[in-house]
Amino acid sequence: MSQGENKHEMPPNGASRSVPGSLRVLIAASGTGGHLIPALHIAKALERAAPGCVIEFVGAGRPLEEKLVVAAGYVRHVVSSAGVKRRNVVGVLQFLWRLPLGLAQVVALYRRFRPDVVVGVGGYVSVLPVVVARCMGIPSWCHEAELHPGLANSVLGYFARSVSVSFQATRIRGGARIEFTGHPVRPELARVDRLGVRDDAPKRLLVLGGSQGARGLDSAVPEVAPLLADRNIEVVHQCRPESMELVMNCYRAAQVKASVVSFIDDMAGAYDWSDLIVSRAGASSVAEIACVNRPAIFVPYPFQQGTHQSDNARALESLGKALVVEEARPEFGRRLREALESLLDPSRYRSMKGAPSEPRGLQAADRIAAGVLGLVGAGPEPGPQPATAGRAVE
Repeated sequence: MSQGENKHEMPPNGASRSVPGSLRVLIAASGTGGHLIPALHIAKALERAAPGCVIEFVGAGRPLEEKLVVAAGYVRHVVSSAGVKRRNVVGVLQFLWRLPLGLAQVVALYRRFRPDVVVGVGGYVSVLPVVVARCMGIPSWCHEAELHPGLANSVLGYFARSVSVSFQATRIRGGARIEFTGHPVRPELARVDRLGVRDDAPKRLLVLGGSQGARGLDSAVPEVAPLLADRNIEVVHQCRPESMELVMNCYRAAQVKASVVSFIDDMAGAYDWSDLIVSRAGASSVAEIACVNRPAIFVPYPFQQGTHQSDNARALESLGKALVVEEARPEFGRRLREALESLLDPSRYRSMKGAPSEPRGLQAADRIAAGVLGLVGAGPEPGPQPATAGRAVE
């Protein structure tokens, strides 16, 4: 399928979710799991809050959309779209060339689906649906996952009715009402023991490389494994599939008790098992680790656009809940080992575990769903518009 093709995908069972006369919600999300997974949490929360509502998605045609959204049973519409940030002249011209087609596809989709409300969950695919919604008098809600907004939500602050934010310090210009909800996380994290603290030094380390694994974390294992062996630390390491044998051999050579996997099915169980976490610093990872209250070392992705992952991680570091080790700087393995050694000190570990934290993300999807329904009179009405645009409110 070409990127410009307007594709309408049905759920796997072939049955439409449409219910005549029911509330219709269109969710725009694409790109990475960092956009799609929170969008699915919001969709489920909307279904809990408004049984019988019709929810459909609009995306850019990325393979992950089919894997996550279509597999979850939702109708997905694909429209022509492209980002403009960090593009050369040719890229900008391609963006402008696709813009009229994408606009026509969104307008046609709105005439066919007739959404009552539109939800944008970040990324360039949210821009046209929210802008068109404003022009057609349809209320819209956007969610910003990062501490500092990306280009899309920086623009959409002028078009959306409300924007929910993951961090209280986030500021977005425009007339949108800013709601501090936290970032939606998987509901099963509610069963993780947040408050228990070991009497002795931490003994269980969880290493998370993200959905595709992290080459830098995998390559640092030879540097940190001797320390883990010396302190009798047990490890669960989620790594790149092609790195599994190498990582396992490194742990085995150092005589570290380790389970090396490419995917973790039960993330809540893994969090509950762990004492410490080493992780990438995507918005969802930071939100989940904050929810489960585990001292952490964040290693931001070194090739990120902008400084989103570093900013997310340092927001938690400023609360005394984490350390940040930048992979892009020299001697990454040595610095990661030193950070681990610091957190393995019992007093430092207990201090970080006991620093104030709030599991706001556990209620985030429900808060967003209530706000979205409030825009169309199907839930609590939003409070008065804040006097200062861009200020986050509870």
